[in-house]
Amino acid sequence: MPGVSEPAYVPVVLNMQGRTALIVGGGAAAADKAAYLIDFGVRPTVLVEPAVEVDAGLQALADEGHAELRRTPYDPSHLEGHALVIIATGDRARDRAIAADARSRGAIVNVVDDPDACDVFAVGYVRRGPVAVAVSTGGRSPAFTAALREHLDDTLGPEVEEHLDHYVRWRERVRGAVSGFGSRERLWRELRAAGLYRVLLNDGPEAASRLVDNAIARHRGGAEESV
Repeated sequence: MPGVSEPAYVPVVLNMQGRTALIVGGGAAAADKAAYLIDFGVRPTVLVEPAVEVDAGLQALADEGHAELRRTPYDPSHLEGHALVIIATGDRARDRAIAADARSRGAIVNVVDDPDACDVFAVGYVRRGPVAVAVSTGGRSPAFTAALREHLDDTLGPEVEEHLDHYVRWRERVRGAVSGFGSRERLWRELRAAGLYRVLLNDGPEAASRLVDNAIARHRGGAEESV
């Protein structure tokens, strides 16, 4: 368990459907954060002061239509309506002031290279289609986060997407055959304990499907439970 004085970081997946993100800053860090959001289907607005030189990568993202680039002096009104605000001006005092403005408007805040000022971190990740595996050290060591991400990138192959497809089909099969949330949860706990994924990896999808079918036979017809 974390010590009393340690920050409590809860790993979650943020639903940005129908929501917008603002990045304040125009340098390489802002470009990295823009690319991060774009990779997950978010088209960010990037606010850059007129006197600031725009990173070439960021400009390319804007030219390709993946991000909206706005060259204008910062004003707190620019924060209105954005669910997520990422701040990367490079001036810590200014970053924290903008963070306070954003929080006062209900936004979730990430301040680049200032973990103590962050509500969320843009973690390292490996992606294979819809499968994303995230790595975080709670801001303690970006270098280790990068090293572990690279290790996972070397380890996870494209077959992970096929494995997901099997699990999606099994989920539908279970939902159609076993009534009751509690019964389905017990079924999946049993399958995890039985090493369903190891069977899929080592023995193939037919053997794994038999394991799922046997579990369904044991749990079929369970009654819905109140929770």
